[in-house]
Amino acid sequence: MKYEVVEIEGVAPNNYHAMSIYPEYFKVDGKWLGVSESRMDTVPVIRDGFIEVLEFRNLKIGDKVIVGRTEDGSERIYLYTEGFNTEDSSFEMFQFRSGRTRETAFSKDYDELAQIMKYERANKGHIVWVLGSSISMDLRTRFNFSQIIKSGYVNAVITGNTMATVDLMKGLKSDNPFIQSRASDSRSETLQDYITISKVREMGSIENAVKGEIVEDGIMKTLVDYNIPFVIAGSISDRYKLPETYNNVYEAQDAMRFHTRKATMLICLSSVLFTIASGNMTPSYNIFNEVTKPIH
Repeated sequence: MKYEVVEIEGVAPNNYHAMSIYPEYFKVDGKWLGVSESRMDTVPVIRDGFIEVLEFRNLKIGDKVIVGRTEDGSERIYLYTEGFNTEDSSFEMFQFRSGRTRETAFSKDYDELAQIMKYERANKGHIVWVLGSSISMDLRTRFNFSQIIKSGYVNAVITGNTMATVDLMKGLKSDNPFIQSRASDSRSETLQDYITISKVREMGSIENAVKGEIVEDGIMKTLVDYNIPFVIAGSISDRYKLPETYNNVYEAQDAMRFHTRKATMLICLSSVLFTIASGNMTPSYNIFNEVTKPIH
């Protein structure tokens, strides 16, 4: 196995090995070493006899980055994609939308999803949810997700400024007529958002707004009440942001990564960009208490 030393901070050497979400092994000093927390958009670095996976921006001068683009063992780099397959695929715990016809009910998917959620909760798993803005726009969905939190199926939430703002707006105690229902025109909608964010900023944080009892119900209130962590990642389209919203994209990625690295299950709803970002930083497996397990 070959490596090159980083000469410029944040710049990987030529022919660096790009990591994937699958199990990878590297032969170092005659021993094959596995990697935990493998993920997209990263490189493997040799440190103290172990392989650490780092984002490009976190590379430091002197880091030993493994180089090589083959994955068949010829360069002492081996990628294994069949780690969690079984001889009989019918015994796979979760094969989403496979082996079905156009007549198969979608309820089958939700039954399988619920089965895994129950398993993870019973076995102290870590279920991370990625939520898009539409989740808070529908009152029934908003209520139901709050119930999911209360039932112990949520260990962390990753979302954007709009989802949190709309949810808080719907739960905000206010006599202001603009806060009674979601506006149908863009001008009133924007004004509602501004009023909501201003009220929360007056309180200093979402947690203070909840504990100050100016928010009656909703997803964000339930997260605070049940001490469930959340990450609100900012967007270039955000015109006005909640206090907890990350303005720096790298800080947002690091905060998201803090939770995805612990995930045993990742559920993404109603957001393509957040889904792609979260999926890229989540491996297909991880090592928990020296046991390698798939991430659902």
